[in-house]
Amino acid sequence: MKKCIAILLLAVILVSLNACNFTQNMAGSMAGEAQATPKVKEMMTLLAQKRTADAEALMHPKMAGRAGAAIAQVVEYLDGRKAATMEVASIQVNSSAGTSGTMRQENVAYKVSLEDNTVIYLNVIYLSDNTGEGFVSFQVVLGVAE
Repeated sequence: MKKCIAILLLAVILVSLNACNFTQNMAGSMAGEAQATPKVKEMMTLLAQKRTADAEALMHPKMAGRAGAAIAQVVEYLDGRKAATMEVASIQVNSSAGTSGTMRQENVAYKVSLEDNTVIYLNVIYLSDNTGEGFVSFQVVLGVAE
């Protein structure tokens, strides 16, 4: 009887652990390890080249059809200027794995110098989950003091 109770208790614990989501937050110390950085560089290149359809393709599937106006606004602001340098200013990574699947979300701020020496900041959210991967948010921030 004791064996049955022990096995049942172990089974309940294992099921409980599998049902839980494990979340990991990392800030600051992971600055050099943003997995989204290659996609951010690609997005900046596409925006400078005014390739809005290709830029929209980098958005997360849940953003389909909702980012066109914002992308056009960034294209207009950049006006063909390319990013000369880009560095991670801050990063926060949230990851979870559970019975509903896996998810990784990076919230990253970049300091970007454009080729005309204009400095802008980007705040991006890059999401990978069961429905796909891509940007949920890609914002240009102006007027930030260092």
